[in-house]
Amino acid sequence: MKKRAFSRILFSLLLLLFLILFAFLCICAFYHVSYTPEACTESADELSNPYIGFYSMYGYVLGNDTLSNLPDPDSNPEETPGLVMLELNLRRFADQDLSDPALAQLDTILSSWQKHGNSMILRFLYDWDGKAKDSEPQSLDQILRHMDQTAAIVNRYTDSVFLIQGIFVGNCGEMNGSDHLSDEDCSILMQHLADVIDPSIFLSVRTPVQRRKILNSAELPSAETAFDGSLSSRLGLFNDGMLGTANDTGTYGDTPASADAYRSAWMREDELDFQDRLCNFVPNGGEVILDNPFNDFDHALSDLSRMHISYLNSEHDPAVLDKWKNSVYHDEASVFDGISGYDYIARHMGYRYVVRNTTLHQSRLNIELENVGFSVGYRRLDVKITLVSGDGRIFSFPLSGDSRFWLPKNTSELSVSLPFRELEKGTYTVYFRMTDPSLWREIQPANTFSHDSYGFRLGTLTLEKLL
Repeated sequence: MKKRAFSRILFSLLLLLFLILFAFLCICAFYHVSYTPEACTESADELSNPYIGFYSMYGYVLGNDTLSNLPDPDSNPEETPGLVMLELNLRRFADQDLSDPALAQLDTILSSWQKHGNSMILRFLYDWDGKAKDSEPQSLDQILRHMDQTAAIVNRYTDSVFLIQGIFVGNCGEMNGSDHLSDEDCSILMQHLADVIDPSIFLSVRTPVQRRKILNSAELPSAETAFDGSLSSRLGLFNDGMLGTANDTGTYGDTPASADAYRSAWMREDELDFQDRLCNFVPNGGEVILDNPFNDFDHALSDLSRMHISYLNSEHDPAVLDKWKNSVYHDEASVFDGISGYDYIARHMGYRYVVRNTTLHQSRLNIELENVGFSVGYRRLDVKITLVSGDGRIFSFPLSGDSRFWLPKNTSELSVSLPFRELEKGTYTVYFRMTDPSLWREIQPANTFSHDSYGFRLGTLTLEKLL
């Protein structure tokens, strides 16, 4: 019995091997394929990609008679920053629900920026003057009700709203100086915000220790749990004291991580290590402040990379930004050699994909793609190869892999098997295209490839039928 079973297994394996060999021989016997790749030259150009870079800030007081600072509907979206931060002040409703006109204003604001093609960071707050205790609702229930009301509007714009900063409270909405920042209140507010805001929108808190306390854990998302819609997989950081002092103006503490499970602010190196591991899965950004050695260009470059920064305020702190503009990046082996520190940081915030090599092996087209940015792209991209024949026939094929795991300083291998048997002989131009399906925007790689409506030109494929 065992011998017969073994014989059947052996026969099945031999048959499978024969079929694979036969299929390969069919391709080789009837087709000859040659592939000529374009040079994969890296570009140092600024790229217009969503969710990343220096943002511009716009403030609105809901309940005002008029709205200002809305984008001009007749302007060219390419002439304005792709990423905007909208501060939405609710101070007129500290003791009551938002009115219908105020909610209509919120809808108008988000609709205007969406139509203009911008990706958005939102911050709801009650204070712009560092006096949160004087302007915020006394009742936690009122804040929760405001979350319910605003969520009903925000959730209409999940394609354009990238993330929400904070939990509505604190001086300038920065989760400090409020009567509603006990550990219990922070957890209640963040858990409720997560419940009412669509899970595709990221959330963020001001400090790493606030995240740990809200989640009651120092555990980080993993490759298996990342992007699953849970609070842990959505909760990132925003740091508006970035690089300002040795502890980022109170962002970090003096407790070693090894001496505390999760409820203390850790020393700088430990918090940077925490962010290095956390922010491969959730966004991190903010603003740099106070000209000091911690934000000298070389030091800043190291820390921004470890923190996986995706976005920074374009206007604050001018002294720091000017210091970067007057510094120079030096690396003779890099296409960025000689560029200003400011421009180097601008071009590396968030994701930045470079096609390093393309090859054809049998019927499989392979692409080596390196992420040279500070962070991953936190929204999944549609990635495809398109073949366009000389007489205009078009064939598109999706590429394997999840772009959210294209880690910084790593090269990912993308591939697709091309069905040569189904194609007519002739010459085909090979195009590569990455698209954000939320905004329907094409993502630009950092290469010098020529571009047209099919994407970026990778090379030319010639298919000949031998029989």
